[in-house]
Amino acid sequence: MPTRIVQVGLGGWGADWAETVVPQVPEVKAVGWVDPNPKALERVELRLGARSDRCFPTLEAALSNVDADAVLVTADVRAHASLVELALEAGKHVLVEKPFVSTTVEAERLADLADRYHLTLMVSQNFRFFPAAISAARLVREQVLGPVGAVHIEFRRFLNYTPADEPFYALRQPLLEDLGIHHFDLMRMVLGQEPRQVYCTAWQPQGSSFREPPAAAATIIFDRGTLVTYRGNWLSGGVETPYGGEWHLECAEGEIIWACRGDRDVTLDGDHVRIRKRGQPVVSIDLPAMASFGRRESLATFARAVEIGTVAPFASLGRDNIGSLALMQAAITSATTGRVISVETINSSPEIDFPD
Repeated sequence: MPTRIVQVGLGGWGADWAETVVPQVPEVKAVGWVDPNPKALERVELRLGARSDRCFPTLEAALSNVDADAVLVTADVRAHASLVELALEAGKHVLVEKPFVSTTVEAERLADLADRYHLTLMVSQNFRFFPAAISAARLVREQVLGPVGAVHIEFRRFLNYTPADEPFYALRQPLLEDLGIHHFDLMRMVLGQEPRQVYCTAWQPQGSSFREPPAAAATIIFDRGTLVTYRGNWLSGGVETPYGGEWHLECAEGEIIWACRGDRDVTLDGDHVRIRKRGQPVVSIDLPAMASFGRRESLATFARAVEIGTVAPFASLGRDNIGSLALMQAAITSATTGRVISVETINSSPEIDFPD
């Protein structure tokens, strides 16, 4: 039987989940939809043919009126902590959109709660579920070109077309939090290392419609000495990269070059992996065949974890995702204070005040 889910949060991205992802995953069945905005619920009824008695203004009402195994949280990040806690307390497994929550203190508390009730709590870091990312992680793990010494990552897009009053332009940290969390999470997955220290600077390109900086550069040191340089820009004048960024991994015996996640996460047009052994030409690597990828595979992986109790490789359980969340918060703190930040300090100190 498919895992029965209630989805909470039906704004722009949540509606995309409801319409293009959930119906394509046979391992799950949507049995309820939640949003405080009546128009969002009307859209679900119209586009998905959802019954009105399965649409609710609150998660409490949904869980009191439908039989569900799990909750899919696709609401604004500011609501994640309370929604995840409510679902876990109700005995439901949870898949939550990235970023997990706003602070590592909240994340630790929720991971503890999931452990206490023996429930699966997973963060949908869907960039992990693309064949290029999986292939790059395998090449690093197997040291095909020896150990990695340095990594250079570039993300370039130009997104300044729509009116400046669009909600996206008001996001908190539109690069470092909204998209950068994917890049930070992929660093940990691909390298198999944990970040120790970060220095980051962020800026507003001329003519930006964003409220907060959409461009940033960071230097990150990992626990085995690998140094990562990262640059991202939502207002870049350069050639656009896939959303997963363009990666160059300098290894002892050559270089691994890869990218993932093209314009939409329903195609593999942005995925490629190449290697170059020192003194030899570049060679393309065959990517692993995947029946599904991106958000669809993230949701299917979650459903299988609920069903059999074990999580597939590369899935980001709540407790593991704290490492990615801490790196993101350290980068934001560095960018706003101008200081080098220890990632361990972020993990251990609940006193750090992150900007709203």
